Amino acid sequence: MTIFVGFLPILLFVFLYVGSGIYFTILGVDKAFYQLSPVAAIVPAIALGWILHKGVSEERLHAFLDGVRHRDIITMCIIFLLAGAFSTVTNSIGSVDAAVNMTLSIVPQEFLLIGLFLASAFVGTAIGTSVGTIATLAPIVAGLSAQGVCPAALGVATVVGGAMFGDNLSIISDTTIAAVMSQEAEMKAKLKLNAVVAFIASIITIAALLLTSDGTIHEGAKDYSLLLVSPYIFLIVLAVSGVNVFVTLVASLAYAGMIGIFTGGYDPFVYSQDIAKGFASVQEIMLLALLVGGLSGLAGKNTLELATFLSKMISKHGGQKMAQLVIAKIVSILDILLANNTIAIIFCGEIARDIAKKNNIPPHYSAAWLDIFSCVFQGIIPYGAQVLLASAIVGVSPLSVVPHVYYCYALGVVSVAFILLHKPKRTFA
Repeated sequence: MTIFVGFLPILLFVFLYVGSGIYFTILGVDKAFYQLSPVAAIVPAIALGWILHKGVSEERLHAFLDGVRHRDIITMCIIFLLAGAFSTVTNSIGSVDAAVNMTLSIVPQEFLLIGLFLASAFVGTAIGTSVGTIATLAPIVAGLSAQGVCPAALGVATVVGGAMFGDNLSIISDTTIAAVMSQEAEMKAKLKLNAVVAFIASIITIAALLLTSDGTIHEGAKDYSLLLVSPYIFLIVLAVSGVNVFVTLVASLAYAGMIGIFTGGYDPFVYSQDIAKGFASVQEIMLLALLVGGLSGLAGKNTLELATFLSKMISKHGGQKMAQLVIAKIVSILDILLANNTIAIIFCGEIARDIAKKNNIPPHYSAAWLDIFSCVFQGIIPYGAQVLLASAIVGVSPLSVVPHVYYCYALGVVSVAFILLHKPKRTFA
């Protein structure tokens, strides 16, 4: 039982965060699970961790600060800043609209749902935020459904699925950054493995959408500038080529600024202001990462003991396959409780890394499963930001959206099958 004492602070955080969400849901408050900031909810948890940590106050402070300044935590925070800046700059110069219009233009008009899925998948991968993708594309669904072109719930659920595809695969996504950094994995290797699973799930999703398509012709696609889309292409090419994530983000940020200035109407001073706005947009998740690092520092030995305990249980019941399924289960449960896939990954990252090491699982595998399964459940819980935002924009119940998020269901099934049928390799070609 002493192993689990160190996790009482985390359980307190879950109780406060989830409890407040349930409370505000009962009261009928919009976005109930976002009324209490996770940054505020974690403060009492840190206080409890401080009390439970053995040693004098100076030793507790050192443990907390060691967790805060851990190399992985600081690296994660810097990447968050650069990713936020890139997203803000590309949105400001019009790259998001251009990416949407381009994707819808290259898809045959009779395949509206497939076009929506591909558009949201591309935009999500490009801008690295599922919520931003839904905010961009859901109004299009609202307009189309108002004209009777497609069912609102099915259309917006398709957008949610594509947005989760992008959230899961984007190099600038919070979930990807958190998963890769927490597992000390190579970004390129994680993306390759992740892409294989996501591609199979996408094919299944497209097949499902084909069966539901009625062949309706939608409105003609709007014009777009390929030049404005190029910052996303530039980013993706660098990421897939294995270029260092810092170099990739800095180079892509500089390239996006040059494109904005070249196409006209984008002043260098506005560019600098957008970078600052981008930094500000990720302050909460960055601060949360620092505080979670501090809380992990206070838990310290207990985290390792729990990982050892889980590893021993795994070794008795199935080895590598069971270990991967346990990692998937832990992050899934945390995401269901916390309704935030990034927070779920950050909280269980250290445990997953230790389980992976003790069972000889390559880091990019554990990183992929953390990212994939957190995104699977984030896309189908009716109280998550993605489904709540999508349903609010088109004016339908979140419960009517959840059954139609085909991609998330397909991704979960394919991932479990992959774990059961595939033996992990140190390198993934």
